[in-house]
Amino acid sequence: MIGLLGGSFDPIHFGHIKPLFELSEIFNFEEIRLIPTYKSPANKSFLASAEHRYNMVSIISASNANNFSADDIEIKNQGISYTFETIKILKKQLKREDLCLIMGLDVFLNIETWYNYRKILSEVNIVVINRPGFDLKNTENMNFEIFSRITSNKIDFLSGEKRQIFFHESSSCEISSTKIRHIIERGESLEGLIPGAIMSYIERHKIYMEKI
Repeated sequence: MIGLLGGSFDPIHFGHIKPLFELSEIFNFEEIRLIPTYKSPANKSFLASAEHRYNMVSIISASNANNFSADDIEIKNQGISYTFETIKILKKQLKREDLCLIMGLDVFLNIETWYNYRKILSEVNIVVINRPGFDLKNTENMNFEIFSRITSNKIDFLSGEKRQIFFHESSSCEISSTKIRHIIERGESLEGLIPGAIMSYIERHKIYMEKI
């Protein structure tokens, strides 16, 4: 199975990285593709350029200690980055059907606003990285097509007749890119929040150094 994690990665940090290590242990992902967004459908602005965000993802993916790979598919396509279109292209390129979309809880709770979200549900399994103590009852108001696919059983997730949604609890998701950018702007320590190689890249290129 190949995992897909899209996002701004502005910058990439341990809140992205640590849960992916955990998921690789659980599901034995062959590969996890990190896909920086070029242009958000929600008109979200990015402080670092697409080139810098892709370079930072590439630095992490170059490590022999993980199974990550940097994918610039959305950057090359430019325009608005729609997850449904990215999945279609990757399935065709990779000639694989066993793709798994990975996302944070905050993203998942807005999935009903996504372009062709019902088709996404039928195309891929989804892993949601959630915060400790999150009650699945909070998803009961979501569309039944979504709620009916949620499972906490790994076997059901991997072998179910229809695509499933699995919740993975990780305390690391308390870290956010916004928090990190403000810490950088204040000149405070980022120890334990981002890898040293990413901090070196940010300092070298003077990213996020101006007041936000």
